[in-house]
Amino acid sequence: MSLRLIINGTLRALFIVVLQVASVCAQSGSAAQERIIQSHPVISPETYNRVLDILFPREDPDPSKTVFVFVLRFKPHSQPESQIVIRRGTDKVEVVEYTSLDGDIYVRLNESLERTGREDAVEMAKAIRIKRREISVPYPQIKQWYTAFFDSLASGTKPLREKGEEFDKTGGSETIFLHGGFYDLWYRQRLNQMSFSLYDVDVDDPRSSGELKLVQWMNAVRRDVAKPK
Repeated sequence: MSLRLIINGTLRALFIVVLQVASVCAQSGSAAQERIIQSHPVISPETYNRVLDILFPREDPDPSKTVFVFVLRFKPHSQPESQIVIRRGTDKVEVVEYTSLDGDIYVRLNESLERTGREDAVEMAKAIRIKRREISVPYPQIKQWYTAFFDSLASGTKPLREKGEEFDKTGGSETIFLHGGFYDLWYRQRLNQMSFSLYDVDVDDPRSSGELKLVQWMNAVRRDVAKPK
């Protein structure tokens, strides 16, 4: 019961933050910027995420043999997107990293849209190359990630919930990062599922690993996966 309330509070607060980002971006555009946007069409968020789902699979091939799975997706401001899948199965552990070999996918999609005038996720995905890398990770490391995830979830949801409640009461503004990144996270264990869409400092920002505890956890996992084995 308490876990359900925490998750709902987190998602509600995150939804408010995303609305604030959209509101600030909409209000900050000048007439000149609006003319530029009209002359240079921008890919829709739905198509962008659909392309990422095609390029970075997150469907479990055999849920009956899965104990738990994490999917960490990184969408930086101006760097190639990537994804890490951590799957603890009944018979083995799998860690797979997906990275774009063609740079920033969002930029590539906008170039394609401007060139063809068509927003077809399946066709657009065919033009982008992806590197898939399987990583050997010992179970103690998987267990450490698992424990750290729930520690981050427990310590990070209260501030988000309080921030959302404060915004409801005051209608106040929120400080955002003009060049931040988006972090998507999915977790599934049997019939229990959670998902988060977070906005924080950009990937590899030298000043910080993130303001949010879950983003800090995601970046820690990403750094561990990137270490030479």
